[in-house]
Amino acid sequence: MPEKFSEVTLILFASTLIILLLTGLIVTSLFINQKRKYRYQREKFELKTNFDQELLRSHLEIQSQAFESISRELHDNVGTLISIAMVHIRSMSVSETEIEKMSEVDSLLNEAMDSLRDISRSINPENINRLGWQKSFMTELDRIHKTNRFNVHYTEEGLPFTIELQKQIIIFRILQETLNNIVKHSCGNHIYAHVCFLNNRVSITIKDDGKGFQTHPPDLPGEGAGIKNMRSRAAMLPAVLEIENGVEGGTIVTLSYKEQTL
Repeated sequence: MPEKFSEVTLILFASTLIILLLTGLIVTSLFINQKRKYRYQREKFELKTNFDQELLRSHLEIQSQAFESISRELHDNVGTLISIAMVHIRSMSVSETEIEKMSEVDSLLNEAMDSLRDISRSINPENINRLGWQKSFMTELDRIHKTNRFNVHYTEEGLPFTIELQKQIIIFRILQETLNNIVKHSCGNHIYAHVCFLNNRVSITIKDDGKGFQTHPPDLPGEGAGIKNMRSRAAMLPAVLEIENGVEGGTIVTLSYKEQTL
């Protein structure tokens, strides 16, 4: 009887051990499979992210080349034509009654030449590289102020730090698009820009006192191509871009970028 009891106990023990081993194998297999699945999804996400960044980088390079070509065209051809027109006007003999009109035409051509020069500089990537994004941004604000359509207010705090040149261009293009949207759509009178440097992070806030805009969730139909481009560029940095309506009206755009340190 004890021998039979001992055999039963041994069989139960062996069965339990086998069940535990099988359970352990199943759990281990599921864990390994889940880990492989997670690694596959992560690698897939990284590949997609890298592909999207390379695609956007190629797009920005092509766009920069296009901007540079347009800048040269404006400066070399259109600018030359305006200069020739100014020379012809100044060399013309006119009666006293037409002097005032000719003077006004000459003044308008001078203004057109100044605007053309400012636009040419603002879209030229080499100029952004030379001045840096901050001075280029202030130049753009000054250009808008000269139109007398907006009163521009600029403030800054903190100590600027070095940012990679390619990223400077991206930052400036986002800010430039923001200002273009304000000029085209805000119907406001004031532009407020504030730049804050703190702990390798720069936050740029631009707001206006216009009519605001109809908000749309990111990446959904209804959002303009300009804002989508801004979001894509911000994602490439990467940076945080927030666009919202102000409590007292107008639009508030905030771009926050932190420089990665090794």
